[in-house]
Amino acid sequence: MSKIHVTWPPGCYGSYVMQSIYAYSNLGATSKIVIDPTGSSHSFRDSDEQYKYFTNDHALSNDSDIIIGAVSGHELDYLSNHFVKQYSKEKIKIYLQEIFPDFELQLGTQWNNNEDWAIREWISFWLPDILAVAYKPNTNADITTDKLFDKNDDVFAKEIKRLIKKLGLSICVDTNTIKTNHTQWQKKQQYHNMQNRCDNWIGEILNTNKDTVNPCLSIIDESYIQYRLRIHGYEIRCFGLNNFPKTSNKLRLLLYKETQDDTAKSKNS
Repeated sequence: MSKIHVTWPPGCYGSYVMQSIYAYSNLGATSKIVIDPTGSSHSFRDSDEQYKYFTNDHALSNDSDIIIGAVSGHELDYLSNHFVKQYSKEKIKIYLQEIFPDFELQLGTQWNNNEDWAIREWISFWLPDILAVAYKPNTNADITTDKLFDKNDDVFAKEIKRLIKKLGLSICVDTNTIKTNHTQWQKKQQYHNMQNRCDNWIGEILNTNKDTVNPCLSIIDESYIQYRLRIHGYEIRCFGLNNFPKTSNKLRLLLYKETQDDTAKSKNS
């Protein structure tokens, strides 16, 4: 048989979908799902079984056998998920080097610094463009990521069985096993709803006096906070701020108005 071509935007759980197709169909009929410490399925993606039965990429070509689509409002989730599962938190420079080969030159030219605070601020300026371009909804998607996180645990089981049948394979695992495995996988997806959590935190900072814990789990999330505050007319006194504030009150102390004309900015946010 020819290999199954699966494609997805970076961070959109494609390795997990591939592993599920393999485990629950006659390809593997193992009924087992391996979840890596980061919550990824990269052990399967890098396995002999994957190489034998699948090809995969992020090209999103319409002639792919399975296309996994993004959904609006979770773009940050995907980028953070991709970064942390693909790289350790200490390898942010390697990650950036792959996206922007001249990033150190840009930092040196614009910031004359390559410490974490400068990298965070630099990311905050290009981040919205990356999120908008990389995670557009795809009308040709065979499955969208919201189906992986539906509160009704019947949804994913039905979807993965539908994909298996679409590929001309047979289902070799009972529904309860799929549901049990999927629940365990969901528990490990700590970057899901990160965008919503960050937006809520920004709302609390700007509109309340609550002192709540920073939800960020990576420098990507911190950069998103910095970008969104800028949209609302606020900058962070970030020079030398290599350790991002852990609470609302600590971050509030570092905020200042970018201009005196904040009304127009608020209307455009």
